[in-house]
Amino acid sequence: MNRLDALGFVEVYGLATGIETADAMLKSAQVRLVRQHGVHPGLITLVVEGDLASCRAAVNAGVAAASRMGAVLASHVIGRPDADTETLVLNMICPPQESQPVTPTDEALAYISTAEKGRTWTEIAKRFPKYSQWLRQELDACVKSGKLHKVKARYRIGE
Repeated sequence: MNRLDALGFVEVYGLATGIETADAMLKSAQVRLVRQHGVHPGLITLVVEGDLASCRAAVNAGVAAASRMGAVLASHVIGRPDADTETLVLNMICPPQESQPVTPTDEALAYISTAEKGRTWTEIAKRFPKYSQWLRQELDACVKSGKLHKVKARYRIGE
C-alpha cells in the first residue's frame, strides 16, 4: 500500500453543505476526495488526501465554505498517518456504494411524494408521457403492494 502523505477531514451537517464543502476543498488544492461518509442522515464526513500543505489548504477552504452555510461540526488534518491509522481510516469509512439505476417507477414515486396531497393520473401522465401506459400498471401494482395509496383520484405516498 502506498503511504499517504496526509489526510484531511471535514465533518458537516447537511447534504448541500457537504457538496459545497467538497467543491471548495477540491478547487482549493491538489487533493483527492477519498471518501464521503454519511454517518446518519445529514451528518457527512469528507476525507481528502494529498500532501500536508494541500490537505491543510483544502480543509481550511472546506471549513470556510461550510461556515458560510453554518454547519461545520469538526475538521482535522493528519500528517503522515501511521500505516495502521491509514488502514483504520480507509476501512472504517465505507467505500462508496454503486448506485442503482433510477427507474421510471422510482421517478414517478418521487414526483408523487413532492405533492402533499399526492398526484392525479393526469398530472403523472403529463410528466411522464413516454411511459404513461406502462407506468399506470406499475403504480397500480405499487398500490396493491401497499407501497403507494390511492385516495379517490390521487396517488399518495403514505396514508
